Amino acid sequence: MTGELTAILRDDLNLPADALTPGASLDEAGFDSLAMVELSVLLGDRYGIDITDAEIKNAATLYQLGLLIERKRDER
Repeated sequence: MTGELTAILRDDLNLPADALTPGASLDEAGFDSLAMVELSVLLGDRYGIDITDAEIKNAATLYQLGLLIERKRDER
C-alpha cells in the first residue's frame, strides 16, 4: 500500500488513520459502499484510471487494493 493511497483514504475519505494497515480488510478500514464509489471517482479524476466499485470491493485487503491501483495505473 502506497503513501498516496493512505493519504487518499485518510484525507479524502476520512477513514481512521489507525485502521489503514496493509493487512486490513476494507471493512476493518472503515469502507462502506459510499467510500467505494468515492474512491473510484477520485482515482479516475486524479490518475485517469477506471476502477469500478466492484473491483474495489473484491480487494480482500488494503494491500491488494494498492496492487490493483498500481496495475491499473501501469495499464494506462
